[in-house]
Amino acid sequence: MKRAALPLALLLVFSLLLGGCFGQKTPEDIVDDLGSTLDKMGGYKSQAVLTMQTSSTPMEYDVEVWYEKPTNYRVALTSKQRGITQIILRNNEGVFVLTPHLKKSFRFQSGWPENNGPLYLYETLARSIIDDTERKMNMDNKDYVFEVKANYSGNRSLTKQKIWLTEDLKPKRAEIMDSNLDTLVKINFTEFVFNPTFDQDAFDKDRNMTTSSMSVIPTMAQASQPSQQPNSQFGVIVPTYMPEGVKQGDIEPVTRNGQKTIVLQYNGAYNYKLIESRPTEATVSYEQGMPVDLGFTIGVLTQTADNQRYLTWELDGVEFTLTGDLPEVEMVQVAQSTYGLGGK
Repeated sequence: MKRAALPLALLLVFSLLLGGCFGQKTPEDIVDDLGSTLDKMGGYKSQAVLTMQTSSTPMEYDVEVWYEKPTNYRVALTSKQRGITQIILRNNEGVFVLTPHLKKSFRFQSGWPENNGPLYLYETLARSIIDDTERKMNMDNKDYVFEVKANYSGNRSLTKQKIWLTEDLKPKRAEIMDSNLDTLVKINFTEFVFNPTFDQDAFDKDRNMTTSSMSVIPTMAQASQPSQQPNSQFGVIVPTYMPEGVKQGDIEPVTRNGQKTIVLQYNGAYNYKLIESRPTEATVSYEQGMPVDLGFTIGVLTQTADNQRYLTWELDGVEFTLTGDLPEVEMVQVAQSTYGLGGK
């Protein structure tokens, strides 16, 4: 009897092991499920904390994303250091970058986020997993952990990313690394809901420019206080970063439409200029362009037919426009080096 029971026991153990192997999903199964989730979902809401290691001091953002299929987006980025919220809004009127506390908005025609989706969008993370045929997958308890290539045009130093998904394919966290595997950007999702309901005016520009309608954003309570309008006078702000082979040239004060404007010239390996002013227009429109995360604010990048790039951003009431033949990654570094500087 004992000799007969032993083969039966071994067969039972083998059957259980074999059944477990067949029951476990492969990376290809997860990728198929992920693609199906993207196709079927009607939208989502998410909350996350984004950390960017762009300098010696990490920059942190609270990030709230609303997405309603097919093209409505509302991304609220609140700087923890500055206590200021900016909003990227896409609706049937176009793409906007809103700064409610300054009552300032940029409007432009753009394919964002399809052309340059940031990692805090679920579809950006999902597509990076789906599109990388060399992806690797591991399990961390019940979470799926993918290692895939990073492809962010604004920062070519970002080469690899790790993405954690829950069992029901919700994003949990992600890390983006450079070629030395140092983590430069990370995001931790604190809330994620598929197929939520949205108010009829959730993606309306006027609603999102009105702070009283945005109690979901903590810093709006601070921003609802009357904001001081900056005067036209300001000191020259000189970026601390210059690309190799570039020298600073003249600094020229210019008056345009009755407003003081400063132009800083740079020449050498790249030729470009930085224009600084305090504009009074409430809305600035661009025919084309895309939002660019600078770490401390959102910029607008446009490019002309003759390959000239324009990067525009605003900081503490001063509007900066960087233009010339600089590559995008160099433009971003120059822009980032203006943060935290006082005027001379």
